[in-house]
Amino acid sequence: MNKIRGYFTGEGVTSSEIFTILLPVMIDQFFLVSFNFINTAMISSSGQEAISAVNMIGSLNIFLVQIFSAIGLGGTVLIAQTFGKKEFKKLGKLSAGVIHSTFIVGSIIMLLFLIFHQFILGLLFGTADDLVMHNARIYFIGILCSYPAHSIIEGINGSLRGIGKTKESLKNSLIMNTLYLASNFVFVIVLHQGISGLIISLLLSRYLTLGVAGMNLYRQSHQFNLTKQDILSIQPKEDKVIIQTAIPFAAEYMFFNGGKIIMQIMIVSLGTSYIAANAISVSWIQMAEIIPSALSTALVPIIGQAVGRGSIHDIKKLTKTFVLTGMGSFVLIHLVMLPLFPFAMKLFNAPSELIPLIFRIYINTLIMHVLFWSPSFILPSSLRAIGDGVFTTKVSLLTMWLFRVGVGYVVGIKLGYGLIGLFVIMTLEWGIRSIVFMWRFKTGRWQKNIN
Repeated sequence: MNKIRGYFTGEGVTSSEIFTILLPVMIDQFFLVSFNFINTAMISSSGQEAISAVNMIGSLNIFLVQIFSAIGLGGTVLIAQTFGKKEFKKLGKLSAGVIHSTFIVGSIIMLLFLIFHQFILGLLFGTADDLVMHNARIYFIGILCSYPAHSIIEGINGSLRGIGKTKESLKNSLIMNTLYLASNFVFVIVLHQGISGLIISLLLSRYLTLGVAGMNLYRQSHQFNLTKQDILSIQPKEDKVIIQTAIPFAAEYMFFNGGKIIMQIMIVSLGTSYIAANAISVSWIQMAEIIPSALSTALVPIIGQAVGRGSIHDIKKLTKTFVLTGMGSFVLIHLVMLPLFPFAMKLFNAPSELIPLIFRIYINTLIMHVLFWSPSFILPSSLRAIGDGVFTTKVSLLTMWLFRVGVGYVVGIKLGYGLIGLFVIMTLEWGIRSIVFMWRFKTGRWQKNIN
């Protein structure tokens, strides 16, 4: 135990402080991903058309949500650095600015896509079957209406994580996801409302959680020096700094997930069965990414505070610790998941003819998870927290569009390797990203961002 504590201890931070940040984020990720897993299993009872529609819109939803989530993450970095420098008086206006910025961006996205939703869905997924498109349209409108509440919750959680209050952000996420799961069980399983049930559950969970998150922030307001006046008044200076900090995150998320949408369009062209196979594969694969994703998220405030202290030693040691921990966790997780694969396919009501394809996708991903996922996704979280976000954005965009999309189209569509070909190319892209990010970290060029 002492060896583990030493592994997670830096010059300016103890293992207890790190685990206080990490464990709530890990639990948050567990519920988020497992609820998505259960949600996909629930809607699968409504048929391949329903699961295909949810999967199609899910990709678009991730693209849009991560725009205002990037504002929250940019706020986390700024608040963590300010907190590390012990400039506590600045925290209140920064926190308010994060909340204002996420809300404004989330509301603008909602209005724009409500107006143009039919055109956008036709442009992106026009080749899908009519019933799939009908379900997708209804589901998309419902999701958009949840954005004002969801964006404020992201802003509050981003602020709380910045000062290490991950337990409080966890409470918000747990309440939101528990409400969503319970409502889904009632409206989808018991009342058989299908897509409409998902929408009702989504809106109930987001808007009820908004009230809870607001009260949670109020109870922590003394930690931020946050006043009512800060919340009620727009601070252009702080908002500008937050948005400027968030631009590399937002750009990377937008273009990275834009590439994923292009991949989704390719999958749609393969037919409804393959859309469903992709949805099941992704839901199962994401279960393995719970701990590594938590490591990636938790590393941002930890490294941000190390930057505030000017501790290069802690940045190097803790980044290496988190990357290696991510790789080790994949080995252990897949040893548990592999024997459970047949049971999972029963939960998803997976058609028997698709199970061999889903299994091949899973085995390919299992291998690449262990080798490349952690340096590809955890390491750039450290670089972004240091202030090297422009570099990580450029790399992510180039590898996504030139390799995952470009080569993926040739291999998956033109050469006829289909869904398995697209997954192979996606995981090979992780390898390219990991090599570039490890080289960047080893060169030490990021140290110019340390005061």
